[in-house]
Amino acid sequence: MRLEWIEDILAVADAGSMIKAADRRFLTQSAFSRRLRMIEENLGVELFDRSRKPAELHIAVLERCDEMRTLAKGLRRLRTDLSRLQNHDHGRIVIASQHAITTALTPLLIQAMTESREIDIRLKSANREDCHALLLTRQADMILFYSTEQQPLNIEPDFIQHFSLGQERLIPVFPDRSSPYLRAAFEQGELPVITYPGDVFLGKVVRDEIWPQLAGLTFKSRAETALTPAALQLAMIGIAVAWVPRSLAQPYLQAGTLDDLSDILGASELVLNAARINGSHPPVAEEVWRNVVTYGPSALRDLLSP
Repeated sequence: MRLEWIEDILAVADAGSMIKAADRRFLTQSAFSRRLRMIEENLGVELFDRSRKPAELHIAVLERCDEMRTLAKGLRRLRTDLSRLQNHDHGRIVIASQHAITTALTPLLIQAMTESREIDIRLKSANREDCHALLLTRQADMILFYSTEQQPLNIEPDFIQHFSLGQERLIPVFPDRSSPYLRAAFEQGELPVITYPGDVFLGKVVRDEIWPQLAGLTFKSRAETALTPAALQLAMIGIAVAWVPRSLAQPYLQAGTLDDLSDILGASELVLNAARINGSHPPVAEEVWRNVVTYGPSALRDLLSP
């Protein structure tokens, strides 16, 4: 029984519904529902009575909630103590990075973080909401994430220290803007696209911020993926247009193997952010934070320069 599973079950018990519990766990309703079903499958036990609308925890589960709270508290304390001992002994810090940032930007930022000396960094890649949850549960010392004006990450300023490292763009890419395949799509008004799931950050940005600006076009999904490197590769072989962070596409744009179509298909400004819990931190964590704040903005500018 994993601690995260216990916390998910208790969130439903405390909130009184799956919808409210999803908010507490910083997940969309659909993502949270999938996670609860995964817990049931792994345990081989039905936790919820789904014949009721809305679904409710079975009485037998509710009766064990106090026991689960005690167990969760002990597991959290044990995990925190072991993590601190290990990380402090080895000078290690844990960084959670949004998937869309991990491939292109995070290695560059880690180089900036470790500018002064060798530091043992454990990198976790996750979606934005899970990165936030890792920070709040102190399973990560720092998180790296994107935001836009319409898709901010709701962080608590009194609890979390936040720094904006700079901006880049979410751009549409395709191997050749003059290809007959693409030209025919424009003539028909139906653009083939690589889509992201609607409940993830980039899926919301493309759907809510970019597509509404493209009047007269309909969008035909040729493939869906939550991973930007996969979307990039699908675009590179000419399957369809994909919107990806410019930092990820930059080497291919410079080599001429991809075209940036943002002049005709629109783009969105992404803000790259770093955040950590307020309060005292081990010296190595302070050093890494100082380095990313000092060197991160220039590293981002250097990567995105033409």
